[in-house]
Amino acid sequence: MKAGTVKYSLLAIALAAVGIPIVTWWLSVGNPLDYLSGQFPPGQSLYILSKLAGLLAIGLLGLQCLMALVKRLYTSRWSQVWEGNRWSKWFHPLLGGLIFVLILLHVSLFFSAVTLRAGAPAWGLLLPRFDQGFYNRQVSLGLIAFVLLCLNVFAGWKLASGKGKWRIGHFLWILILPLSFIHALSIGSESRIPLMFGFLLLMSGLLSIAGLVRIRRSIARGIQTSVPRQAPSFGGNH
Repeated sequence: MKAGTVKYSLLAIALAAVGIPIVTWWLSVGNPLDYLSGQFPPGQSLYILSKLAGLLAIGLLGLQCLMALVKRLYTSRWSQVWEGNRWSKWFHPLLGGLIFVLILLHVSLFFSAVTLRAGAPAWGLLLPRFDQGFYNRQVSLGLIAFVLLCLNVFAGWKLASGKGKWRIGHFLWILILPLSFIHALSIGSESRIPLMFGFLLLMSGLLSIAGLVRIRRSIARGIQTSVPRQAPSFGGNH
């Protein structure tokens, strides 16, 4: 695939990763200003903002992981796709920071909304509760994904500082992504709206294809490097 095609395909996916969550959220909640009228339960406005942050985070998380995989597949031509090394220098960490802030907002706004509605701090949301029903189990998956994301961001910061031994920690995205998708699709009602659901299916398919191609190339490269080179043959008698 040509570098220009890859570039514009990724730009289209990036626009979808932002636009589809916003449209889905608007279709779900209606006019957000209505929630300021005082006719809704306490914390409802924070709750709908938490939904928006979560939807944007899941869309951008998929985009970040997809772009990282595509970069690996197009290493030799990545400079043509993103005009130099701007991806590694500023775009990748900037997008990662934005995702972290959105997920932090998602967690904190949801915690605040439940606290306001219950009239007491909802500390139980911050602890894994796998034995307390389906909903709490899925919330716990999201909590684990958030903790792993914190470790992932810390490892990324260490990598940017030249600490190469933290590279393995930055690969936690392999766990964060499926946990986040499961969390969103299992208890996020907006994630099951056809528009958002279709986007998440498309993103899952693209990530799976890119991941499989990456694995296949890694295996092929490993086989090539493990096969000893045949010594050159010189004809004639000695």
